[in-house]
Amino acid sequence: MYIGILTTNQVDEDKRFIEAATKHGHTVKLLHLLKCSMSVCPDNAEIFYEGENINDTFDVIIPRLNVSYTGYGLAILRQFQALDVYVTDTAYSIELGRDKLRCLQYLMRKGIPFPKTGFSDSKDDFNNIINTVGGTPMIIKLNEGTEGTGVFLVDDVKQAENIMGTFKQFDEAIISQEFISESSGTDLRCFVVGKEIVATMKRESQDGDFRSNVSLGGHSSSEELSKEERDTVLKSAEAIGLNIAGVDLIRSGHGPLIIEINTSPDFCGEQGIESVTGIDVAGAIIDYAVKGKKLYDDGKGVWLQEKKAS
Repeated sequence: MYIGILTTNQVDEDKRFIEAATKHGHTVKLLHLLKCSMSVCPDNAEIFYEGENINDTFDVIIPRLNVSYTGYGLAILRQFQALDVYVTDTAYSIELGRDKLRCLQYLMRKGIPFPKTGFSDSKDDFNNIINTVGGTPMIIKLNEGTEGTGVFLVDDVKQAENIMGTFKQFDEAIISQEFISESSGTDLRCFVVGKEIVATMKRESQDGDFRSNVSLGGHSSSEELSKEERDTVLKSAEAIGLNIAGVDLIRSGHGPLIIEINTSPDFCGEQGIESVTGIDVAGAIIDYAVKGKKLYDDGKGVWLQEKKAS
């Protein structure tokens, strides 16, 4: 098959996709997002790469969109969908996954556990959402963020109100969340491809930070999941219709809790999940893309998942 990787220049991952696709007998091309353009016309819908029409070029598109390019990336992805090109994840599901609050609301509908969460657009309700999560210490985070940025642990109400008030001055959407002390500085990154968890690693802070992100200096190691944890992870990805996802899980005193779902999870690097677990994640994604294309051609693919998520 001819596979297109819609990329925002994740160099190491792009290289791994080329290696994996070639090894598995497929042709692959990197489509750098900002070199794509489109014609949105009822009688002449087109998509271009470096000025050349690519309407009928690719069997499969695998989106790998950095958060900074979400808007344009989703527009290009929708254009591929409009042209009936199979995509491993739809623009709808990716957009849903990027909105932390909306994502949690979908998990809530499905009865999937996560920390108590509050949201407010008014300063008058700050005390209410602080009380909603059980008071301080508590987590305050931006509704859109990645790799631990825009996430704060606050120890008292005055500090919480100050941070939330500062964010509101910049018209940022704010989420308050229960602090799970027993999991502080530790979480699990579970890499979902299709209906399988292909790899899992534990991430642990090395400097006392409550955040465990590898990008912030966390150490990672391979980890096994319990059946309850596996079921929780898979149900969470399915709840928002994602086929390829990095699901972040913590172990609390009352069972596993989902803390975040990542729509374009990293898998490369010295502390990345491929290196830590020894599992060919890029190959698993390529294999799923090929399988998904066949299901899509049979009318059993990604569109049904999008309808289910909505």
